[in-house]
Amino acid sequence: MHKTILIVSLLIAIAGCAHDPPPATAAHDWEHGLDGSLSAQIAPVGPIESDVSAYNLIRRREQERALGSRDTLVELDEIVGSSSQVLSSALALPLFQAGVYLGQPPIIDKACAAARRVTHPALRSSGNVETVLQGCGALAVGKQSNDPCSEGEKKLREAYAQLAANKATDAGHSAADGVRMLRDRCPKMMAPLRTPVDPSTRGFLIVWTLHANDAPPATFLAGLSAPGTAEAINEAFLRGVQAVKGLARNP
Repeated sequence: MHKTILIVSLLIAIAGCAHDPPPATAAHDWEHGLDGSLSAQIAPVGPIESDVSAYNLIRRREQERALGSRDTLVELDEIVGSSSQVLSSALALPLFQAGVYLGQPPIIDKACAAARRVTHPALRSSGNVETVLQGCGALAVGKQSNDPCSEGEKKLREAYAQLAANKATDAGHSAADGVRMLRDRCPKMMAPLRTPVDPSTRGFLIVWTLHANDAPPATFLAGLSAPGTAEAINEAFLRGVQAVKGLARNP
């Protein structure tokens, strides 16, 4: 009898569990996709409060003429890594242009990192992110070809890599060889369009590399004036905010 009572009690307990409500689960953050472990790799769309202090720091460094200083480059790493997608999209092209103008590959690296953080379609458009990514690709790989121009294009990419590795003298020699090859073997190659970058600076080496490897003209400031980085970031940020708001109004 005692054994029968135990069995009946167990059956009642099991039946009771079947009617218990399922345990509560935390709401899923759909902005981070399906895999929660990857959430840290996906920037919030934003804007977020820290974007303001990040912008103020960049504006201050530009006023101090210290945008390319070692300390600022460390700060830019942190800014890019913690920015919203709205700010990342706003940073990408202005930082790229600043890196070209100042002859600073590390700033261009930050611009490329910012561009890669932007996944929101409206922000990729408002921030000209594809333009930046094309420029990043032109410096790193360039188009693969066997035409008479390809050797000079490759030589200029090598020059940029040497400049990025702090081998400025080697970079200068490689760039001179690359431009010479293009002028001798590539009749279609013309000089870069007018740009505010001084031809006697390292920045002009980057201009030639971008131009020869078919990067968009905006990346090397063709037909533009000297960049006002903070102002350009603020304008792009405003475009990004409007792009996100405009999309949110639609069902």
